[in-house]
Amino acid sequence: MSAASLAGFAGFTAGKTRFTSLPNEFFSDLLPIIDDLAELKAVLYLFWRLGQGEGESRYVRLPDVLADLVFLAGLGGDPETQEARALAAFARAAQRGVLIEIEIKQGERRETWYFLNSDRGRQAVERLRRGEFEGLLHDIDDVVVGLEKERPTIFLLYEQNIGMVTPLLAEKLRQAERDYPENWIFDAFSLAVEKNARNWAYIQRTLRSWGEHGKDQPAQTGRSLAPGAQRDARSDEDQPHLFILE
Repeated sequence: MSAASLAGFAGFTAGKTRFTSLPNEFFSDLLPIIDDLAELKAVLYLFWRLGQGEGESRYVRLPDVLADLVFLAGLGGDPETQEARALAAFARAAQRGVLIEIEIKQGERRETWYFLNSDRGRQAVERLRRGEFEGLLHDIDDVVVGLEKERPTIFLLYEQNIGMVTPLLAEKLRQAERDYPENWIFDAFSLAVEKNARNWAYIQRTLRSWGEHGKDQPAQTGRSLAPGAQRDARSDEDQPHLFILE
């Protein structure tokens, strides 16, 4: 990229300037392993947003992220592409363990909230799970699901096994999450990797086939990705396993 094509920056303003704090572990442990620019921007954005908050329970709502046009513009592309990149970036950060992702219920609506995976953030999430909603800036009825996943989200699975998530595909992935059990999705990706059929059409056909005709034991539909591991007939909830992320 030539210097002429770079967006300019006028420099930091003089006088009193507000600062955003970052823990030392961000530089020593986290920065060296973040390999995606959008994810890095999402993490820095979250630190900034949390720094603007008040009280013990500090969080960022996904709808607020998607309404921040300045942040989205920094991800590049048209509005639909920006939203897809934001969703994937926050999903990656949650999967990496930087963020804690929970789903809350407000009347008939459900929202995704993000907390920093710090002592304060973990304590705040624990209070919500116990039904202690005092001190929140938004009213909620319940915590539906805590999404501190040990396995990758569908967006991260797609990015690391197939390619970039496009806006049109993002909606298909969200629909698949609504239509099929989580373990089916992971097994379908695993099978696609094993068969060297790394495309969404193959995965979607697999899921539809299982939905219409039933699904065999996981060991027959996809391989565990831990070296030398064999998956037995126990349910996915009873046994930890890994999936290929190449």
